[in-house]
Amino acid sequence: MSQHTQLKPISIFVFCALCLSMLTINANALESAEQEMTKNLVVSLSLENIAANVDARIMSMKMLANTIANDTHIHQWVDKGFAKKDESVLVGKLGYLVQEYGLTSASFADTESNKYWNHEGFLRVLTPEIDTWYFAYLKSEQQDLISVYHDKNKNRVDLYVNYRQQNGNGLSGIATSFDGVVSMLKNSDLSQNGELFIVDGDGKVQLHPDPKIAGQADLQTLFSENVAQALLRPQKHNTVLNSGKTDKYLLSSFIPSMNWYVVAEISKHQ
Repeated sequence: MSQHTQLKPISIFVFCALCLSMLTINANALESAEQEMTKNLVVSLSLENIAANVDARIMSMKMLANTIANDTHIHQWVDKGFAKKDESVLVGKLGYLVQEYGLTSASFADTESNKYWNHEGFLRVLTPEIDTWYFAYLKSEQQDLISVYHDKNKNRVDLYVNYRQQNGNGLSGIATSFDGVVSMLKNSDLSQNGELFIVDGDGKVQLHPDPKIAGQADLQTLFSENVAQALLRPQKHNTVLNSGKTDKYLLSSFIPSMNWYVVAEISKHQ
């Protein structure tokens, strides 16, 4: 028997071993890909659930602000020239809402006179020099204005929802503690594997575990313009596998009532 013939069984064995090895590698790769897909699906669904909870809170606040701005009794009092003796009609309603819904503030402004009240009474006539947010809001012609205020003295985060009457002069504002949402993000299982934060429609970070980032940074500077564009799409979930950080990937979920997003920065190795 020739030397060539004797090598055939060995060659067949090596070939079979290589095929088996390739099948094992492919199976492992497929299993890894399936695990990654499952992980992304779980993270996406969890993020969507958080976004839906935040959205429900904002919707209820917007309805409440709408009610104040369009209140018939308040406008009857305004139309009669702001009679001092009947000012309690407005202040009483605002105070009731603060107590009933656990708000930190409730306010009403007449956009024709720019007179401004909150639940404690008349404050002042708003002026462009001091109340820049108010006049910028009027100029924008937006119906809703949503903002977050970080009170470092009280170690509290408040959410403000303003509503401008569509065909009239009523403008309302209500504020509530955003601590519930802060706790929701902090206690989420996702936060164990990364960071959860909230950005507005332009990508500016509004809520973040790091106080140096909240209100200061945006997605564009934290990551890149391309990443920001991919995350700021108004749909239930967006995924960016390459965040510019080798061990991280990003997901986002749209909050329709705010036109904001919940973003998760997750470790790939968890």
